[in-house]
Formats: sequence, C-alpha cells, structure tokens
Amino acid sequence: MASSRHAAGNEKSMVSELLGALSDKHTQIDINLQGMNVRFPNTGMSVEFDGLLTITSHVRDLSDDEKKASASKNVALMAQ
Repeated sequence: MASSRHAAGNEKSMVSELLGALSDKHTQIDINLQGMNVRFPNTGMSVEFDGLLTITSHVRDLSDDEKKASASKNVALMAQ
C-alpha cells in the first residue's frame, strides 16, 4: 500500500511540475489526420481507425502584453 501511495505522490508531483512549466506559455497543438477511416461494423459500436495520425505541439513564452491580457481574463472569469 505504501508503494501505491508513493507512486500516486510521484504522479501528482509530475503533473504539478508540468502545469508549472506550462504556466505563462502559449501552446498550440496541431493534429493531422491522413487517410483516416472510421468504421462502425453492424453498429456494434466497435471503432477501427486506419490511417496516419500526427500530433505536433508548439510551446513558447507569452509576451508581457499576452500575460497581462491572460491575467485580466482570469480575473474577469473569477469575478463572475
């Protein structure tokens, strides 16, 4: 049981570190689907994906103006 708690603590720490690293960042994720076929055989809700899926992520620091705009937006959302 202790190792399970330790693993859960490590996962929380990794997520926390990831969120901290991505704060004040602009992230763009591009998803490209090529030759994608989706089949619902006999409507038994089984799904088959056949093709190429490419995911690209671009991360950059926010400019000072973008940081101010983001902070203003967050304050407005919290005030609702």
